[in-house]
Amino acid sequence: MNEGEARKQIENMVRFIEQEAKEKAEEILDQTNQELEAWKNEFKHNKRTYWKNHYLAEKKRKEVEGKIAQSKLKSTEDERVMKERMTIMAGLKKEAIEALTSALKSKPSEYKQLLEDLLVEGLLKLMEGSVKVRCTKADQSVVKSILKSAEKRFVDEMTRACEDQKTKFNMNMHVELDSEPLKDSCIGGIWLMSQAYTSRPDAIVVRNSLDVRLDVCMEDITPTIRGLLFPEDEQRAQEIEKSRLLALKAMAEGH
Repeated sequence: MNEGEARKQIENMVRFIEQEAKEKAEEILDQTNQELEAWKNEFKHNKRTYWKNHYLAEKKRKEVEGKIAQSKLKSTEDERVMKERMTIMAGLKKEAIEALTSALKSKPSEYKQLLEDLLVEGLLKLMEGSVKVRCTKADQSVVKSILKSAEKRFVDEMTRACEDQKTKFNMNMHVELDSEPLKDSCIGGIWLMSQAYTSRPDAIVVRNSLDVRLDVCMEDITPTIRGLLFPEDEQRAQEIEKSRLLALKAMAEGH
């Protein structure tokens, strides 16, 4: 091989190497561009997913906060309404106490008879021979004056009841006024106490005071009063009961 051929062959080899390098560089560049494009697409997708989830989470949080705020507002309103209604009911009870107190003062003879009736009723409930009667300080003189008559009425009532059963009533009765009065805040009426077979003088107590009677009366008629004063509560209660019955019916049909 002469020098010209050798130079030519070297030039061919150089061109070949350059071509190979160029193709390899283009291949690397294409691969790099593809990887860059794939990374950019993945980056965009991840960012879109992130911001979408972030937006949904914020939307959900705002909805929850709104519901909580609405619930608090409703609870506050319900509490306010409830307090107002409790105030109204307390006012009705106060009016009843004032009316009852006024009636007792204006009708002393009827009140005296009422005290005797309450005493006889209490004796019939206790069915004890030794009984102490407690009343307000203002009523002590009146109550003391009716002890014997109330005791006699009790004995007569029990005697008749025993005769109907063809038995004999035999109980030594001792009814006395207790030295300790009821609280000054008490409207009126009496308490009856018996130690029964214990050493405690108040082992058994029949509370026949007008305060207790009024409390029982208020408790019994409160649903009726609420239905008259707050008919929407009655309507809501009926709707709840209707829904409950429908649910029970659906459950029964399902089985």
